[in-house]
Amino acid sequence: MASPKKIVLPLMYQIMMENIAVKSRKVNSSITDKVIELHNIGYVFDFLISDQEEVICLQDNKHFPRENVDVKVMGQGYDLFSHSFKYIHTIETSCGKWGLMLSDEVVTWVA
Repeated sequence: MASPKKIVLPLMYQIMMENIAVKSRKVNSSITDKVIELHNIGYVFDFLISDQEEVICLQDNKHFPRENVDVKVMGQGYDLFSHSFKYIHTIETSCGKWGLMLSDEVVTWVA
């Protein structure tokens, strides 16, 4: 059985691919860095917006109507997993839960 041929790419192509990989890590790390920063100051819960204009805490599945939450946009970054830009929101509930939500759009609810 013959061994597979090794493909050697041109040097410029190799350099270009390495640069893309490094830039990709930096782009995705902007979201990661912001999430870590916000976790460190107390935004430890994860939230998801539902179609019924409420947010859901993913840790305990508790639903909060829009009038019981304060939502603020904290930043934006490119998510390599979904291949789209995501907005990072902080969520503060009326019962004192602080957390984060990533979404494709800006959410502008205020309590």
